[in-house]
Amino acid sequence: MIRLLALLPLVALVAGCAAFTLVEPQRQNVADVISVEPGMKWNRMTNSPYEGHVEVWTLDGPTLNTLVFFTGVPDGEPLFVPRLADKSKMEKPPVFRSTMNPLDVQELLHATVARFFQTTLAEERNLRVESIAGGRGFRFETRVVGRDEVERAGVFAGTVSNGKLYGAWFQGARLHYFERYLPEFDRIVASARLTGEAARK
Repeated sequence: MIRLLALLPLVALVAGCAAFTLVEPQRQNVADVISVEPGMKWNRMTNSPYEGHVEVWTLDGPTLNTLVFFTGVPDGEPLFVPRLADKSKMEKPPVFRSTMNPLDVQELLHATVARFFQTTLAEERNLRVESIAGGRGFRFETRVVGRDEVERAGVFAGTVSNGKLYGAWFQGARLHYFERYLPEFDRIVASARLTGEAARK
């Protein structure tokens, strides 16, 4: 997602003044519901432009690559919305439903990105079943081209547990940042476990 956060002027301003905390390459707790073990140092955004049940990490800065964790999106809520947007002027966002199947979630991410980041192209493909956090999950690839005409490749992996959506979505510039760090994303996904309330049956 080389500049997914900069697809709107508003988001570009927020990204420019974002604060970060270091994430060490050891097991980490994400929002008390997801446990992962990164293989390199990341930076957690403490002033993310995303509003919702999300936590955002980056390796090289939010204009170069971004890892968005979905930390239990409940029924009836959107995946995310721009944090500083004027909610009174926003079109009602598409929302997650606990009855959604993987294809529905794929289409929901597409609608969310296309509508709120004003992309010139957003597509998802290669949906497949995959074990996530010890349970049945799914994975698909994404492609985003913003108004800056930079192509960003991405991948989403997630699962629905107790009616909530948990997952991770990594994006980077297709020609460099995505392929370089895809093995790190795969490591994080393979290490993922649901914890706390997310692990309750």
